[in-house]
Amino acid sequence: MPDLSIIIVNYNTREPLRRCLKSIQTHKAALNVETIVVDNASKDGSADMVRQVMPEAILVEPGCNTWFTGGNNIGIQKATGDYVLILNPDTVFQKDTMQTMIAYLKAHPKVGSITCQMRFPDGGLQNTGSRIPAYVDLLLGYTFLGVVLRSWRDNRRKHMWFTDWQRDTTRPVEVIPDSNMMSPLALIRRLKGFDETLKLYFTEDDICRRILDAGYEIHFVAEALLIHEEHASTSQVQRLASQVYFQDLLKFSRKYYGVISTLILQGLIWPTRQAMDIKQRLRGERQSL
Repeated sequence: MPDLSIIIVNYNTREPLRRCLKSIQTHKAALNVETIVVDNASKDGSADMVRQVMPEAILVEPGCNTWFTGGNNIGIQKATGDYVLILNPDTVFQKDTMQTMIAYLKAHPKVGSITCQMRFPDGGLQNTGSRIPAYVDLLLGYTFLGVVLRSWRDNRRKHMWFTDWQRDTTRPVEVIPDSNMMSPLALIRRLKGFDETLKLYFTEDDICRRILDAGYEIHFVAEALLIHEEHASTSQVQRLASQVYFQDLLKFSRKYYGVISTLILQGLIWPTRQAMDIKQRLRGERQSL
C-alpha cells in the first residue's frame, strides 16, 4: 500500500504540471507515492506530457471538465495510500516536504488535515491558514457594506486571517488551502470527499468545516515548504471564474447560513457582481486593442 496518494486536478496547465511531477520524482525519496492526475479535457497536451514524464502515474481522462471538486472526488475514489494530498498542478515540492507532513499526521492522530508553508517563486510568503468565514464576513467581504463599514470589515479580516501571525510557527487553524491539503484517506472518504455543488471556490472552507465538525483539528505545519505559483489555471478564464466564484459563494452561504440569509446576501451582492463583470469586459476589450 502506498504511503501517500497525491491527487492533482489539471486543466490546461501542462508546464506547471510538468514541474510539479518532476519535483515529486525528485523529492519522494524512499516514500511509496501514488500520483493520480485527473485531466479535465485539457487542450494543451497535458495528458501526453504526463504519460511521457511520469508513465507510472494513474492518469484519468473524464473527457469533460469535472471542475475542481468532481476531479478530486474521482482521484479520492482511486486512491489507495494511507494519506492523501490534494495538490494544485502549479506547486513544486522542496526537500522533505512530503516526509515532514506525513510524520506530523502520524504523530498527531487528532489532526484531520494539514497544510504547510507556501511561498511564491520569488520567495514571498503566501497568506495561508484562516478562520471559517462567518455570515457577517460574507456581507462585509462581498457587498457594498464592506465599503460603508470599512473599519469593521478590516478588523474582521485581521481576525479571520490571523494577521498577527507570520506563518513561521506551527499552529491550529480552521481553514487551509485545498491547493495543498494532506489528510488520512480514510477520513476524507468517510466525509464523502468534496461537495460537488461547489465547483471551484469555497471548497476548502466547506471541507475544513466538515473535518472540524467530525471532531478533528486542522493544523498549519511551518516546518515543511512548498512553492506555489498560484492561479495558473483560473487566470486563463478570468470571466468564467468570476461567474463561478459568485455562484459558489451563494451555494456555500445557503448550505451553512440558510435560505433567507442567502437571499439577503444575493440582493446586496448584485451591484458588486455587475461591477466586476463590467471590469472584466473592459479589461478584455483593452487587451484586444
